[in-house]
Amino acid sequence: MIDNLKRIREPLTWAVIAVLAANIVLGMVELVLQLQQAVPVFEVLQEIGSTLVSLTLAVVVVALVCTCFFIAPATPHALLVTRIAAAVLTLGVLLSLICSALGVVASANPVGVAFEIIGGLLELILKALAAGALWVLSRGVNAGRIDTAAPALEAVAEPAPATTEEVPTVWQRSEAAGAVWRTADEAATGARGAARLPAAEPPASAAIFRDEAEPQGTDDPRS
Repeated sequence: MIDNLKRIREPLTWAVIAVLAANIVLGMVELVLQLQQAVPVFEVLQEIGSTLVSLTLAVVVVALVCTCFFIAPATPHALLVTRIAAAVLTLGVLLSLICSALGVVASANPVGVAFEIIGGLLELILKALAAGALWVLSRGVNAGRIDTAAPALEAVAEPAPATTEEVPTVWQRSEAAGAVWRTADEAATGARGAARLPAAEPPASAAIFRDEAEPQGTDDPRS
């Protein structure tokens, strides 16, 4: 089960980032649609500003990014996931802050609205801290100041065993009948056999002994 969780942590992080991005896009579309209707601007901006980025999803994406980096083996695209998650969170926090500020300006009683917004600042600060933590993690890993788990080693393909090529024979089985070779190596390498072996020359030592024996046979028996 642990191995399965390790395999799906990066795809799960991508899915949470996609949900965050989709939530931001849908929030901005809703803002445009609400402004076209007879709805108080302050209420629309306050609602969009507070729901544009979910604090729960922000915490979840930070936790998932940390698992991609610090649980061995590290995922191959952990740094890319971190940067994209940080960019999405930063965009959401900025849009939430802009909506809240515009809500204060559009309100008839800015002072009273400001006190209402202060209650939601804690959540906005936590979202900003989540985005900042991802940026710090991304820069620290890229600069080598933060140690992460070692990535998975790629499988090395084993070299194929060398095949020895057989030397084709230059003679046919029918031609080998009655043929002779001087050595077994010549027959194994495919050399053509001869009809008969050449006459072997007598060694030099035998010739010397024969020459020495001839004078003894020519002595006169009468002597």
